[in-house]
Amino acid sequence: MQYCQKCKIKIRGKKTCCPMCQGTLKEVEGGENVTASFPTLKKKKMSHITIMKMTTFVCAVLEIILITLNIMMGDALPFLGPLFLGILGAWIAVLATVYFRNNILKLITWEAIVAIIADIYIDYYTGFYGWSIDWVVPLTLMALGVFTFIIAISIKLRFDEYIFYLLFDLIMAVLQIICVTKGITKNFWPTGISIMLYMILLAGVLIFRFRDLKKASEKMFNM
Repeated sequence: MQYCQKCKIKIRGKKTCCPMCQGTLKEVEGGENVTASFPTLKKKKMSHITIMKMTTFVCAVLEIILITLNIMMGDALPFLGPLFLGILGAWIAVLATVYFRNNILKLITWEAIVAIIADIYIDYYTGFYGWSIDWVVPLTLMALGVFTFIIAISIKLRFDEYIFYLLFDLIMAVLQIICVTKGITKNFWPTGISIMLYMILLAGVLIFRFRDLKKASEKMFNM
């Protein structure tokens, strides 16, 4: 129990000051276990929709500013293009995090795709030296496969629950053959190793886990 000497009233609960005069309160005996007169309201948490709206607004403001600067300055600020893409990529990453927050495998897959596209664009915008195709794409795909395995095992998923993520990574790895045949890939080693590892994975799935693949296909296509 607390007591306000100015208002001459006793107050139940634990208050930092007198609700009437905002004066200091004095602890008195009795009523220690008495609940507060008014319920303590919990602070409302920020909803995911609010986070998405705030992120979209901030990114839209930044993009408008960059577009305005680009029109006014022309080629005087060559870094505006990569910066524009970086903000767009950050916006997509935040939206993906909010939207796929309950599916971490889908989240890291989409973020890997965004990272690959952003790196290819930056490489192309800065003269296209080929580092994105030669190194970033194959290393990102290999890391994505490793992380998919680690996350799936850590959250105790069945193989048929994450096999399609691995197959999607396989498809992206095989698509690198297009860059090889077109002569875009200058250093074949990272690309070749990534394709080789995913083809080994495919062989292992078909030989040892074909039943899980069939089960996952039936579940996905309602067969």
